Amino acid sequence: MTTIPPRRRATDATTVASTSASVSAGHPVRTGPPVEAPEGDTATDTATDARTTPAAPPAEAAGVPVLPTQGVRTGALPPLPPLDLHGAVPVLDAVTAEPPAPLPELAVLCALVRDAARRAAALLQGHVPEAHDTVADIVRFTVGAGGDHLETAAAHLGLTPLRMRHLTAAYHHGGPHGAAACLSPRPAHPAALAAAEAAIRPLRPSPGAPLERHRDRLTDPPAGVQLRHGPDGRWYPYADLHGTWQPVAGPHGDPARAYRAARLALRQRR
Repeated sequence: MTTIPPRRRATDATTVASTSASVSAGHPVRTGPPVEAPEGDTATDTATDARTTPAAPPAEAAGVPVLPTQGVRTGALPPLPPLDLHGAVPVLDAVTAEPPAPLPELAVLCALVRDAARRAAALLQGHVPEAHDTVADIVRFTVGAGGDHLETAAAHLGLTPLRMRHLTAAYHHGGPHGAAACLSPRPAHPAALAAAEAAIRPLRPSPGAPLERHRDRLTDPPAGVQLRHGPDGRWYPYADLHGTWQPVAGPHGDPARAYRAARLALRQRR
């Protein structure tokens, strides 16, 4: 007589296989007596397999990378420590060899580096520089270098050393706009010249003497005073010193105040 093994043994084998897979995957396994299924109950077998098969995490199933969160700073960055450069050793002083051609001389390179350091320090302190063209920037560098490279700058711009001194003085008094008024005269509006003439008339020592108008310049020859209208709208005073028109301190939007500044410079230098 043939003996048919009970259905329960097949269920036990399936449970053991599922348990081994769960243990290997690191998922918890339900312990307890095996669930017996009646013969031919395939739905119960499917449910048992679903209970013992681990489900994939949602992020991994969607293909989304899981980012680590431990040790990640989410707040504001701490303030930078104060920078003290008093004990810093100047590197430029250790350089003694002349650079190879066609680079500038060592003295010029050192001056360029110092100028860049001054400008960087001014930016860090919140000073916004005015816009400079190429000529104004060369003049700015010459003024910052104390006039050590004045002749080189004059040759680069095609000016005489005297003319370059006047240009640096104009920059010193009025910045890039003062340099433009000194080197690049441009036509001023006739109404602006007429208003300036009316403003300085009471201040002129010889009110009846002719007053010259030329482009952006208003000249009072008997007084030795000249006013130049800059691109920024201010009037830049010039004084006739030693037969040449030289820029003096005191540019102002009011032509009368600029005229007084030129007269004061004449009294102080005579």
